[in-house]
Amino acid sequence: MKLKLISNIEQNIVPAVRDMAALFDCNLVEEGAELELRIAGNASSVTAIISRGAGYRSCTQLLKDSTSGELARCVKLAVVSVLEQVTHKHPDMPWGVLTGVRPGKLGHKLLESGVAASELPQLLAERYLLPAKQGRLLTDICTLQAKIAPKNEAGLYIGIPFCPTKCSYCSFPSGIIPQSEELQEKFLKLIELDLQNVVQLLSMHSVKVSSLYIGGGTPTSFTDRVFSHFMEIVQKYAPWSSIREFTVEAGRPDCFSRPKLEAMEAVGVNRISVNPQTFHDKTLERIGRKHSVADFYKAYDMTRASRIPIVNMDLIIGLPGETEQDIAYSLECAAKLKPENLTVHTLTLKKDAALFQKQGEISLSAEAAGRMVELGASTAAELGMVPYYLYRQHYMLGHLANVGYAMPGTESLYNIQMMEERHTVMAVGPSSSSKMILEDGHHLLRHAMPKNIAVYENTLEEQFAKRALLLK
Repeated sequence: MKLKLISNIEQNIVPAVRDMAALFDCNLVEEGAELELRIAGNASSVTAIISRGAGYRSCTQLLKDSTSGELARCVKLAVVSVLEQVTHKHPDMPWGVLTGVRPGKLGHKLLESGVAASELPQLLAERYLLPAKQGRLLTDICTLQAKIAPKNEAGLYIGIPFCPTKCSYCSFPSGIIPQSEELQEKFLKLIELDLQNVVQLLSMHSVKVSSLYIGGGTPTSFTDRVFSHFMEIVQKYAPWSSIREFTVEAGRPDCFSRPKLEAMEAVGVNRISVNPQTFHDKTLERIGRKHSVADFYKAYDMTRASRIPIVNMDLIIGLPGETEQDIAYSLECAAKLKPENLTVHTLTLKKDAALFQKQGEISLSAEAAGRMVELGASTAAELGMVPYYLYRQHYMLGHLANVGYAMPGTESLYNIQMMEERHTVMAVGPSSSSKMILEDGHHLLRHAMPKNIAVYENTLEEQFAKRALLLK
C-alpha cells in the first residue's frame, strides 16, 4: 500500500512515520498514493489524519514535553492508531514503537529520572506500546547494568578490519586479510601509532579504562607470528593499571590456532569469543564460512584447555535455509558446551551484505524467529544465565533484538559500555568510533576513523587531532 505524507511540522518526522508505516506494509511515496496521511502539530499535541476517498480517521496525542524524542513518540503512536483503523491490521510489534538500536538508553534515562524499577514496565507499555515481557526484560537489564558498570569507567577498543572470508550476511567494512606478512606488519605499525596516541590521550585526561576489547573483523586472521607481535604491542601500551577485562574476538575457527591462544594467555586475555553461529555444516558453507562444525569444536576445546576463564558463543537465528528444528539443535549443542556467555542474534539484512540480494534463501518466518528467540532465552535460563545487554538493528527479522546472556559475574563490561552509550569508549583502528559521554550522561560526542585503510594511514595525524577534541 502506498502512503503520501503531508505535514506542517518543521522537524524531520519522516523516519518515524516510515518505520510505523512499514509495520503495515505501507511505503511512503510522493505520487500515486492510495492513502493520504496528514500530520499537524502544535506546542501541546500531534494529530494524524488519514483519508481514503470521502472517509477519514484521526488520532491526537498530547505532548508531555517539547523534546524531539517526545515528538517522535507521539507521531508514532498517532500513525499506528490511524493505520490500524484504516487497514484493520494489528501487526506484531515485539518492541512497540521503539525503533532505535539501543532501547536500554531509554530505560536508563527513565530510571535515572526517578521512575521506580517496579513501575517502568507499565510506563513503557503506556507510552511506547512495549509488551509487558519486553518491559520486564529491559528493566532487569538496566538494573543489572547500573550495578556492574560504573559510569565513570571507560572502554578501549582496537578494531582489526580483516577476515579470512566475507560472510554473506555481513555488512561491516572489513576486507579479506592480505596473505603477505609484510603487509600485515605494515598495517600493525599503524595500529601501534594509533594505540600509542589514544593511550597518551587517556593518561593526559586521567580517564580510567576498565575494559579492553579487540574486535573487527577477525583479529585472529593475522598469521601466528604477526598476531603474537600484535599482542606484544598491546601489552606494551595498554593502560593496565585499571583494566580488569581483556577480550579478544576470536570468532572464526578457520583462523584459530594454539600459538595464537598461547599469545593471548601470555598477555592476560581473560575473555574470548569463539563463535559457531550455527551447528550445521550446510549453513556454514551457504553463508561463506570456510570452516566446519568440527573445526569449531577443536577451537572450543583448545580454549577450554587454556587459562582463559570466560568464553562467549554467538548464534544467529534466521540464517538462510535453517528451520526451527535446525536452530533448536544449534541451541542444544551450545548448551551442552556450557559457555559462560551466550549471545543470541537475530538475522539482520543490511543493504551492503551479499545476502540482501538473496532474501529468498531465508525460510524462517517472523513468527518462527520470535519462537526461537524465546527458546534462546529459556536455554540460557536453564544454564543459569541472565540477560545483561541487548541491542536492535534496522532490517532485523521480525523486528526482534539481539540479547546477550551471562553466568552471574561474567558479564562483559565492554559490551555494556559500547552498546548502552552511557560510558566513554576510545577506539583504535580503521572504521572504529570513539564516543565521549557528556555531563548529562545521555548525550555524547563521536569521532569515527576512516573506513578506507589508505585514507586512515594518510590522515592519521589529522584524526589524532580530531579525536583529542572529544576529551577537551
